[in-house]
Amino acid sequence: MKKILLLLTGLSIGMTSCKESLIQITPLTNNTANDFYIDEYQLNQATLSIYNAYNTIPVSSNWYLSEVRSDNTREINGGGAQRDWADIGLFQASSQTGALQTAWTNLYSVIYRSNILLEKSTKFKSNLALQMQAEARYFRALAYFDLVRFWGDVPLVIKILSIDDAKFMARTPREEVYKQIVDDLQQAGQILPETYALADKGRATKYAAKAVLGRVYLTMAGLPLKQADKLELAKKELADIIAQEAKYFAFPATYKDLFTVAGKNKSNVFEVQYISGGTGLGNQVPAVQAFQYPSQWSAYQPIDGFDGEPDPLLVSAYSKTDTRKLATLDSGYTDTKTLAKSGRVQFTKFLEKGSTLPTNNRDYSTNFPVVRYADVLLMYAEILNEQGSLTEANAILNRVRTFVKATGTTPKTQAEFRLAMEQERRFEFAAEGLRWHDLVRTGRAIEVMNAFAQTYSIKLAKPIGENDLIFPIPLNEMNINPGFWKQNAGYN
Repeated sequence: MKKILLLLTGLSIGMTSCKESLIQITPLTNNTANDFYIDEYQLNQATLSIYNAYNTIPVSSNWYLSEVRSDNTREINGGGAQRDWADIGLFQASSQTGALQTAWTNLYSVIYRSNILLEKSTKFKSNLALQMQAEARYFRALAYFDLVRFWGDVPLVIKILSIDDAKFMARTPREEVYKQIVDDLQQAGQILPETYALADKGRATKYAAKAVLGRVYLTMAGLPLKQADKLELAKKELADIIAQEAKYFAFPATYKDLFTVAGKNKSNVFEVQYISGGTGLGNQVPAVQAFQYPSQWSAYQPIDGFDGEPDPLLVSAYSKTDTRKLATLDSGYTDTKTLAKSGRVQFTKFLEKGSTLPTNNRDYSTNFPVVRYADVLLMYAEILNEQGSLTEANAILNRVRTFVKATGTTPKTQAEFRLAMEQERRFEFAAEGLRWHDLVRTGRAIEVMNAFAQTYSIKLAKPIGENDLIFPIPLNEMNINPGFWKQNAGYN
């Protein structure tokens, strides 16, 4: 079965894995944007390079800046030696925290490649060219959505800038950034196809754009914008996807099937594509979410050894029948070769145990979901509850719970449903990078995280407040034109 192969600059890819034939892509090492874009073949290569740039985001954004920031993970021994993840999780991050610069750079790399394609492809008038331009808009919107949630006002760049122009690019108010995100996703949704032939499975679709747009509108309805009119807009986008369930988004046999190589691109709305083989196109997420693997799980150990753990209260909160727990977490092991034992709980959602495909600890084959169908359903249910349709909302929530063999819930009020939904999303999307954003948009981050710190006697320099809902602008960015940007409040 053919799969989309994402372009890795400087490498010529021609390989097979798992009986999958892959698109062979010529390297771009000796090409520049000025002498590239000769034909639609090269236009496609440039489009795939945007996908490749986005491959870094699940680690730098979803994990380090969202999951680690939330109450889903708990630092052990105060983080021990200095680690960026510990500073972020303990609310000690500063403008010099390297993980912030990495995430910022990775996101703007996606935007830069998208802008180049959109500008250089205007000479192409075919429907295929329009599709690729829509893919670029989709990814640009995804990148700005992360940027505006993590940093608030950020430079809104939608064209290629000279170095001098870039030095004097002001930070754009977040409201304007959101307008651009919405515009990009609306245009992408109008042009992108509903699905692709087998060779191009994994590319962004009309419903991927609609799903992200629904999430964007839901976020705009919450904090900090509080634009309540966006709820109905979100509802419409999500309803369009739900109407296509039988055609594109049917639930798989089990929850675990959503995170396996065999289940790639079958049920989720959009996934970041990865493949093993030592080409640099592998998934690094399993290597940053765990502490140590026994030999029967993987031949390779996690990167640096994550000195943290899933929140014990999260671990204990899953019901006994809920299949998500075993698909998301592992509570210890005995190594079959060394007989070494560990009782430490780890996230293993994206580790396909025993796979011989990876060639190193950054080379796993499982994809990473950007939007899952369960997210579409739960966002829709959340909106129904806010609009007063509690019974209908609860039916959808319990449909998700039934799929994972969890017992049903019966919240009696809108407020009770909100808390039930908060907990449900935590169970459903643990380790996927949604928790922090959920807490912020619902106005619960400060209360939940201060209680979390108190529960585990985490020593904070000060109670978590409004300033902590966004990160400081990385110091390197501030130093490009000293004094031109004002740092986010509460940071120096």
